Order: sequence, then C-alpha cells, then structure tokens
Amino acid sequence: MVNLPLPFGLLNDHLNLVLSVSNGPAVEQFYGDILDLERMSDVHLPDQRQMIRYRVGESELKFIVTSQNLLSMEGGLSNARGIRKLTLLLPYERRSGIIQRMMDAGIEIPEFAEDNMGLLSSSRGLTKDDEGNHVEIIFLNDESLDLSFSKLQIGLAVSNISDMGDFLHEVLELDPANIEADIHRYDLGQTQIQLWEVSKTMPKWVGRPHEILGMTMVQFVVNDVYAARETIVERGGTIHLEPYVLGDLGVVMFAEGPDGILFEFAASLVK
Repeated sequence: MVNLPLPFGLLNDHLNLVLSVSNGPAVEQFYGDILDLERMSDVHLPDQRQMIRYRVGESELKFIVTSQNLLSMEGGLSNARGIRKLTLLLPYERRSGIIQRMMDAGIEIPEFAEDNMGLLSSSRGLTKDDEGNHVEIIFLNDESLDLSFSKLQIGLAVSNISDMGDFLHEVLELDPANIEADIHRYDLGQTQIQLWEVSKTMPKWVGRPHEILGMTMVQFVVNDVYAARETIVERGGTIHLEPYVLGDLGVVMFAEGPDGILFEFAASLVK
C-alpha cells in the first residue's frame, strides 16, 4: 500500500469540527461527564473567548464559547442546509456506562438500532446535546479493525449532493468511500464526511462561530495557510475569508463550499 502525501500539507490524517456554543458547563457535562471524551487543554481566544476541546480518536471537537446573543436553530437532519450531524464511533464496552449517565442526567435515551455482522457488532442511536445539535453515537464491538474506533464522522445536508461531492474530491482531495447510496461518504484519513440531499428551499445554516450557534466549520490544520489558499484557488474553489493572523495563535482562512458551508484552514505561528 502506497502512503500518499496528505493534501494541503496537513499535519495529521484527520479533520476537526468547530462548534459555536453558548453554555460551556453544558458542553463539559455532555461531552465530558456523560460521553467521557478525552478533555484537552482549553484555548483562550481574542475578545475573551474560550475554546473547550475534546479528542475523539485523533480528531478534535472545538467548542467556542460565546457570550453573544447569537441565532440558533434546533438540530435536524433535513431542516436546513449545513453541518447537521456529528457521529462518534466508540467502543461497545462504554455503552452501558454512557446510557446510565444519560439517565442520571435526565437526558432522553435514544432508540438504539442493533446490528451484528460476524465479528462486528454495532449499536447506533441519535441524540442531541444541550444546544440542540444532533449527535449520533455508534458503539462498535470490532475485534478485527481497531481503526474503526478512531473515526469521527461529520454530516452535511446539501442541496446538490453531486456539487458537494465534486468540491470535496476535486478541491479538497477527499477520497470517495461510498457514493452509490442515498448518503455519500468521503474519507480523509481517520475522518469521514457524510452527505445527504435536502430541498433547496431549506434555509442555509452556515456561518463563522461569532455569527451563529451550532456546528460551524470543518477544520484542516496545515503547515502553510497561504499555500493552501493558492491550491484551492487553482482548483476553482472559493475563498470566503482571506488568511489573517488570529491573535498570537496562528493564521486562519475560510474556504466556502456549496451551500455556503465553511472549511477552515489553520496553521500555528509557532513552528
């Protein structure tokens, strides 16, 4: 097997998800206390904002806590165009503990669909966090493919599944994993992007973290944001916001995919 170079000079073979939230303690309770994800160190952002971080496999969930009174939209897989679902793949042995902690916290227990395929068993359920974001939990008992436990899946509802697929593959270099079913899947290392189609009449729920609450951006962490910009433009991509320095943290830029969905490119100032 040939190990191909990662696109855009990615530092690692995964992507991250950025969310804008209004309640930091609720994030800590749901993702930390209940789901028992690995807590990473917080990041202090300009304008006295805080970023709470959790690790899922190698990917990061980055929650930017805002004190602003921002617009919000209840989670729904088909009620808007944008980033609409987060899927966590967790070891099956954590299932009973998570369900018990959800019950103790008064969270409605989702209906879990069970599936058994030889050595692989799965239990899949859809719930919501405190801010109404849809979170799918898939518990896996996989004795043959440990890498399954490292994957994070990000779900996008789009008005034209072919247009977004072309953008992911031709501009961002994600690999098509399954583009035959109703839900198309594209891989980049240990992260998978899922696509499903909704009506063009559905509202767009897209924006940067200081503009809306919810799942706002898919993040690439790269060596050189400026080089990534040139590559995206050469491939016909659209730059939503040109590269700029974010405090003393790094250089960031936003590319815009179909339906206005944002993809962030970030590089540290410290080499």
